[in-house]
This record gives sequence, structure tokens and C-alpha cells, in this order.
Amino acid sequence: MRIAWLIAVLGIVAVPAAPALAQSSGDETELAKKTQNPVADLISVPFQSNFNFGVGSKDATVYVLNVEPVIPLHLNADWNLITRTIVPIINQPSLFPGPDSISGSAFGLGDINPSLFLSQVMGPWSDGTPETAQVRLRRPSWLDFPVEGVR
Repeated sequence: MRIAWLIAVLGIVAVPAAPALAQSSGDETELAKKTQNPVADLISVPFQSNFNFGVGSKDATVYVLNVEPVIPLHLNADWNLITRTIVPIINQPSLFPGPDSISGSAFGLGDINPSLFLSQVMGPWSDGTPETAQVRLRRPSWLDFPVEGVR
């Protein structure tokens, strides 16, 4: 059942990422530049697969699949809002001996981590700020100041 659910989730995520038949290929050099720019005007859905070995007293293997869609939204002619959300899908087997109600396996979504970036459409520099409005509502981080990026 878990495998079927994982395949269904991957299928739902992968279908919108496939290019439409009516889309033109465009300039390959420009596309290559956009794929290397984390704040480019390009939708991407990268996956990160992690195996954590030797966890718990049973030396179990925990599997985490991070789905990380990056979606640029056009606010107006001069500004883009780029969303990058990390959605972990976790499969954790039983980590130690005991009753299944305490030590049983678990499968599902982990903590979802959204990030927002404000980017200028034109120009060699991109600006970004942390997305939390209240300092008291976010964890301490070195990212307390605006961020600059080169296109």
C-alpha cells in the first residue's frame, strides 16, 4: 500500500512538470543558463533521495524523498515571486523492539519548508529577504538580512 501511495504521489508531481506539446524548444543556450540559475523564470521539480543507514537499535534504514518544486510567479512587469518548497516524504521502519503502538513503522509527510524569494525581472542582481514577518516567530538564522544574487 505504501509503495502504491508513493508511486501515486510521484505521478501527480511529475505530470505537471512534463512539457506541453505546444511549447517550443526555444534557444537551448538560454535554457541552459536558466537551469543553472536558482532564481530564473523556470518551473522545476527536483527530487532529493536520502537513505539514512544504521538508525535506532535495529540498525534500520530510514528513507526520505524530498520533493522541491520551484515555481516563479509574475507579480508585475518588474518583479517575480519565486517559491521553493521542500516536501519530505518519509518511510521510517520500526527503530527499536517493542509494541507496534510505540515502536512501529511510520510513512508520510514530514515538516514542509516553504521559502519565498522576491526577484527583479531585469538586471544583473536579484534581491531577496527572509519570509517571516515577525522575528519572534522564526528560528535564529544567519539569514537575518536581505540576500543578493547574481544572474
